[in-house]
Amino acid sequence: MDIAATLTTDETESLGNTTDSLETTTRRLLESGAGSFAHTQSPFETCLRLKNTLDVAERKASTTPSWQNLAVLLRCEYMLYVLNEGTALRHNPFLSHWVETIQRLERSTTPPKSPPTYVPSQTTSVLNLSVIYAVRVGVLKSMLESYSAAGFAQLSPEGIYKEYCEGRWGTSFEARKYIEMLEEEGIYETKPSDARAPAPEPTVEKGKGALTEQAKLNSRQQWKQDILGRLENDRDSAVSELTHLPIELSHLDFLTTLLQDQILQQFSIEPDPVIRDYLQHALRLAEEMGQPPGSVENVSSEGTNGVLMEATDGTDYGRTAQVRAVKLLLLFIRNLIRKALLPPEAIYFEIQEICVRYVWIKEVREFRVFIEEGGAVEQTST
Repeated sequence: MDIAATLTTDETESLGNTTDSLETTTRRLLESGAGSFAHTQSPFETCLRLKNTLDVAERKASTTPSWQNLAVLLRCEYMLYVLNEGTALRHNPFLSHWVETIQRLERSTTPPKSPPTYVPSQTTSVLNLSVIYAVRVGVLKSMLESYSAAGFAQLSPEGIYKEYCEGRWGTSFEARKYIEMLEEEGIYETKPSDARAPAPEPTVEKGKGALTEQAKLNSRQQWKQDILGRLENDRDSAVSELTHLPIELSHLDFLTTLLQDQILQQFSIEPDPVIRDYLQHALRLAEEMGQPPGSVENVSSEGTNGVLMEATDGTDYGRTAQVRAVKLLLLFIRNLIRKALLPPEAIYFEIQEICVRYVWIKEVREFRVFIEEGGAVEQTST
């Protein structure tokens, strides 16, 4: 799947119709079962194409505002909402997009002091950009506040514009409650001023905590030495353990070191398949984290020597744990690409899965831009 794919030219032209109702166009495209709306394609893939088309339409509108651009923008937003209407709003993968769009467009232009006089599209092809933004923002606010897109289903883009000109929409909108949803779901980080007071640190017997940390450090070092030894004497066992490590920073650092110091190559082990297999395992773990404990079969991460491999029983669950795991994987992949330790094409499908499955995470969207721009490779001095 191409994560940058948009709707076809014919599909986009269909969205640019100014007179058909939003529901009519949506039903016609969905029932066609062809192109971007093929029944073999997942709804999320269709939504991703809609979102990419939306971005293209916004760029076009910024330079050449037109009725067609307004129609494409409104229909794309409407279809994104309708296709995800069965998902609770706080879990909707496009909630962050809508909130950020409202805030961004309201900052980028000064809205008209009063709605303009309605002029039919047949009379003029000229639309002011600030009006296009205001209409789009008004539709998004209305859908979010009413938890429904039904109010616009029977309206055409021109009909929506007419209602805007007639001042039929209320202006009440509290972005904060949606931001709080995103914070509670771990999609946005909670601001320090909003964070709760930290819990008191647990008390431990004097010297006991230091001994425990030292024991962990010794255990970790022993595990690393064991892995290095088995890479030489029991390669299959060592590689299997490396590709089933938990998603923890210390393990990701160790994998990076193996590539950076070319340790795997010293034992005639190709690094690309090892990292690819690990990422596939890590993505299964991340997916499991998003589900309640016991709802899926646990993915074992237990090593052959039992050291530092207790993640199966201690795995955190919930959206926060899942977001943390994905962020760690992004950091890991970025580091490998920037240091030219692994070509992006070697893990193409894993990158695609992250960018599609976790597009609702802000850092994933930033990572997608990083990948599309080719990834910045560090220049090493000689």
